[in-house]
Amino acid sequence: MINKKKLINNIKVNSNKIVEFLKKEKLYIKDNSINNISKNVASLDNNNHFSINWIKSSNYDIESLNSNILIVGEQFKPISEDKSIIYTTNPRLAIVLIINHFFLEDINNKYISNLSSIDNSVKIGKNCILNEYVVIGEESIIGDNVTIYPNVTIYPNSIIGDNVIINSGTRVGQEGFGYIENLDGKMIQFPHLGRVIIEDGVEIGANVTIDRGALSDTVIGEGTKINNLTHIAHNVKIGKECEICSKVNISGSVNIGNSVYIAPNATIIDGVDITDKVTIGIGAVVRKDINRKTTIVALEGFEKREYIKIKRKLKG
Repeated sequence: MINKKKLINNIKVNSNKIVEFLKKEKLYIKDNSINNISKNVASLDNNNHFSINWIKSSNYDIESLNSNILIVGEQFKPISEDKSIIYTTNPRLAIVLIINHFFLEDINNKYISNLSSIDNSVKIGKNCILNEYVVIGEESIIGDNVTIYPNVTIYPNSIIGDNVIINSGTRVGQEGFGYIENLDGKMIQFPHLGRVIIEDGVEIGANVTIDRGALSDTVIGEGTKINNLTHIAHNVKIGKECEICSKVNISGSVNIGNSVYIAPNATIIDGVDITDKVTIGIGAVVRKDINRKTTIVALEGFEKREYIKIKRKLKG
């Protein structure tokens, strides 16, 4: 299997270089002018003398750390005479950018596994990585710099934009679950003639299912991120830069705006419209339109007796 990025071996990173980089990224505040060299990035509970750590807390006991370069927030209080402390406006974002810039490199070579099955009519862009047992149906279009991991199936007439990542086990473009009763009382499937369109910069987790549209297209907007085990039904339209967490269920013909966050195990009933910048909490069931920026929460876990009391008060 080929990855989109790989770790650079035998890397040494000077803390002064990190300071210069963070200044360019407009995240730098100050540092303690102690210069060190690191070879890796580590978690707080698995660090070593040559590792870089980022610290969220403003008052962390750094004496317990072996790391010699620390990326911290503006309110960080401890000081050190031997560790490099670099203050940033956003230490979490800073460490992500540091890892991508100093420790990882892109694989820009095109790779199509001999164990993949790709119809001759499929159009594939530049620098794509298509791993083992990837299946792509006829008349599909794959953009540039797309990475598809093993055991992904993309059904016919699907469109995948540039810089898209699709993880293992995902299915894109199968028929949706739409049935109608005929005159004999038997269920027949509503024809699904639409496509799935995945726009640029979308990342899709493992074992996700995205149904193609019935009479219109299912669309995943630019930059949206979808976590593992999510189901997206036919005719769904999802906007740009949304975050959809694991085990979310989005029923048919739902329209979701831009920058919407949907937490794990949330369910959105068919035909619902959700405006921009809405937050939907863990386990929430959305049954009606949301037309303003807000946060939707589900009830926390209660014992049955307590839940009945709360329900009576809500009704009262």
